[in-house]
Amino acid sequence: MIKKLNWNKSQLVILIIVVLILTIPWLEQLDGKAAFHWTFFDYCAAFILLSTFGFGIEYLVRKTKSKKGKFLIILVLTLLFMLLWAELAVGIFNSPIAGD
Repeated sequence: MIKKLNWNKSQLVILIIVVLILTIPWLEQLDGKAAFHWTFFDYCAAFILLSTFGFGIEYLVRKTKSKKGKFLIILVLTLLFMLLWAELAVGIFNSPIAGD
């Protein structure tokens, strides 16, 4: 039997924001003059990264009571997100997942 997903309002907002963010490069590529070309894999990776970031912050902030703890969680996850995004985009650490 399939269990019904119970989404709360903040989770739906996160999902909508992720999809809207991903429409920006898609619309840019429709013109044909974009300086980049994303493949289906690129969109999947960006969706996974953005949704994990958004849902991770939402979950951890919901479970944390103190304002200081919430701030630190958001700060650390944002820094990790930015480092991973930069590594995937241009390879700042020259790891195997580095982009071009």
